[in-house]
Amino acid sequence: MVKAVCRDYGFDCDFTCEGDLDTVTDGFGKHCTEEHGIEYQKETITKFMLNK
Repeated sequence: MVKAVCRDYGFDCDFTCEGDLDTVTDGFGKHCTEEHGIEYQKETITKFMLNK
């Protein structure tokens, strides 16, 4: 199971997404685009999580 917390990536936001890697990268990417106006490629989100 993978978990992404928006606050961990520099946003002042309480969004959290948990699940398998595809679910988290899709959910976190959609959230960043819709709520923060920043569109990340799926590969970039995966690298964020691996480097955390």
